[in-house]
Amino acid sequence: MSMDTASTVIIAGWYPDPADATQARWWDGSQWTPQTRPRHTPAPVQGNRYFSPVPIRTDATLPPIDPYRPMEKRHNTQGFVSMAAKPTIQYSPTRAYTGSVWWLATMPIWSTVLVMVLVVALGEFFSFFPQSLLTVLLLFTAVALTIHDRKVLLAAMHPTAASAWWFLLGPFIYLVVRSVHVTKNTGHGWAPVIVYLVSSIVPLAAILAFTSLYVFIASMMGAV
Repeated sequence: MSMDTASTVIIAGWYPDPADATQARWWDGSQWTPQTRPRHTPAPVQGNRYFSPVPIRTDATLPPIDPYRPMEKRHNTQGFVSMAAKPTIQYSPTRAYTGSVWWLATMPIWSTVLVMVLVVALGEFFSFFPQSLLTVLLLFTAVALTIHDRKVLLAAMHPTAASAWWFLLGPFIYLVVRSVHVTKNTGHGWAPVIVYLVSSIVPLAAILAFTSLYVFIASMMGAV
């Protein structure tokens, strides 16, 4: 969280002349001008209510600021009296990861496990139609995870987030574009890409190891 003090400015208006207390001088927004006029008789301060000694302009879009008024009294005042513009508070996002992105990054592992469980459980009934239906369901699940991940990042005050349309080029492309945006906003965010790469290698290695083990056992049984 950072404080933007540049947003507190003194807008153009009539203010007490620093060289002559009986005169009001025009402030053009950046400097004093030669224009002066007699200053009205100052009204007293009543409690916490401050009465401006100069007639308030009604054509201003923002209330003018009295540069000579003590800072502790520039707020909490009447709505039509000179006062300071309150500083703007800007928030910086800190959240880089969501639950959705971790499900998406580990999708190669849990989707492979799901397929293997169905193959073992259904056997010959795991035909073309169940396979196609499972593929569609996994695709919709991945799209839903992508959309939810983007919404969570925007809700966490990220100024930008990767579009869910990047998923059309594949989960890996979306994760890469997402990491670019998140790193720009928070300084880190490439972990899901690394997890996805590892998750893609692990199922392949497991399938190869299982196939090799199956061939070895079959050959040993044939030899016997």
